[in-house]
Amino acid sequence: MMLSGWKRKSNSMTISKSQIKGLIAVCVILAIIPFFNYYSLFVSYEIPVFADQINNLLAIEVVEKDQSQGIYFVGAETSAAKFLENTGIRKFSFPDFKLNDGMKITVGSSPGGNNIAVTEIGAVKRLALGMKFDLNKATKDDLLLVKGIGESTAGKILDLRGRLNRFRNIEQLMEIKGIKERRLAEIRKYLYVEKHSR
Repeated sequence: MMLSGWKRKSNSMTISKSQIKGLIAVCVILAIIPFFNYYSLFVSYEIPVFADQINNLLAIEVVEKDQSQGIYFVGAETSAAKFLENTGIRKFSFPDFKLNDGMKITVGSSPGGNNIAVTEIGAVKRLALGMKFDLNKATKDDLLLVKGIGESTAGKILDLRGRLNRFRNIEQLMEIKGIKERRLAEIRKYLYVEKHSR
């Protein structure tokens, strides 16, 4: 086969002005990067107060006058009275009690009252904190937050809980068609069944 019409192209390459500008920008960025690494050696970082969430700490939410005051992380041996005093809430006349992980303490919710109501932190906040929530207290909306539970499964879980009166253990979820070992293992990461004292 003859390539008589073929012409040899020049070996020279042309570069546009925009390509040269781009090449210069890349070189400048590559030259600056080592300075940032060098500078970061002299920058100290302090962990914010209450951000050191250690396994031994309890997560406690405080609500005062229907306003959430935040979630606090306290030592396992802290009493409720000492905790509320440390948060700046005025002293109340109530019997002191032991704090449990995931507690929600609502202070002064009734008009003019010095009352304290103790419940659990809501499911959304519990999941955000990496905590499980009780299957026997979960609403349909709570269940929908769990990976692997959709509208249909959430409804079946609530129906089964109604028939059983309450779940005794999380394995009872396998009575629902479509929940086998593998799916239960995924659901178990988010839910627990509180032991019922008789």
